[in-house]
Amino acid sequence: MPVSLYVTLIGIFILTIWIIWNTIYHRKKITVMTGMMISMVLGMGVGLTIGVTLGILLAGDLFSSTLLAMIIGIAAGFLAGLPIGLMAVLDGALAGMMGGMMGAMLGEMIAPEYQDALIRVMFLLLTGTIIILFQLMQQEFIKSTVLLSHPVVMTVLFVLLIIGYNQMGSVIPSSPSPNINNNHHSMSSNNLVIQADEYSFSPSHTEIKAGEKITITLDNIDEVEHDLEIKELKAEMMEQDSSHNHQKNNEEVHVHSMAGEKQEISFVPVTPGKYSYICTIPGHAEAGMTGIIEVSSS
Repeated sequence: MPVSLYVTLIGIFILTIWIIWNTIYHRKKITVMTGMMISMVLGMGVGLTIGVTLGILLAGDLFSSTLLAMIIGIAAGFLAGLPIGLMAVLDGALAGMMGGMMGAMLGEMIAPEYQDALIRVMFLLLTGTIIILFQLMQQEFIKSTVLLSHPVVMTVLFVLLIIGYNQMGSVIPSSPSPNINNNHHSMSSNNLVIQADEYSFSPSHTEIKAGEKITITLDNIDEVEHDLEIKELKAEMMEQDSSHNHQKNNEEVHVHSMAGEKQEISFVPVTPGKYSYICTIPGHAEAGMTGIIEVSSS
């Protein structure tokens, strides 16, 4: 798992615990309205950020990402409101549930090339929101004289966080693709197998290098036909035996397999970047049959 993803998840946890601890410690000074605001902001912010992150990391499994994000968002809002009263608990829990649902859907739908940037933006927005929330709590009831709590100091630290966080590598982990070991001819590391089964691809995230010949084998282990098309990828196509691979044409990376069939296509990717691949059979992509292929510089 990338270091930047660890930083993101640990950062969300620390920010959440920080606010919850302050509500517990100062609970006797907090009014119901203030408590409702704190729990709502925390529940919504954490739900959205975790939802986006899980929606991207668990792409193709919207149920799991939504459920997990809702649970985490509800827990954050619930714990922040618990020291205040039932109104704050209800407000925080509902906000966390809504944030988790919206975040997971946004993470699932966002284009692959924007996924990394979206996670970073959401984490920094959450951090900035928590800082503003803490300053409001400071004015209302904390009244701390610690230098670290001063708005100028916290603003400087936030700017340093933005700079350092954006210098880290990709937040999204890359899944290595398996090699083909049981085909009729020897395979190199540039030969990838993608399985199609029950409206999903495995792996759903893979990485290749620009300028190298790639052969993708679509192994359809399902009982219905599937295909694989990489959207908007610029590639030099190798000569294909159209009588066997069922590809559309020689202008795009597209391979089609009938039920229980293996078909392959060879090409040389030209432009680095992140691209989505989908099954173009009607209704299959909408059911979650999508993936991401990352073309790195050679």
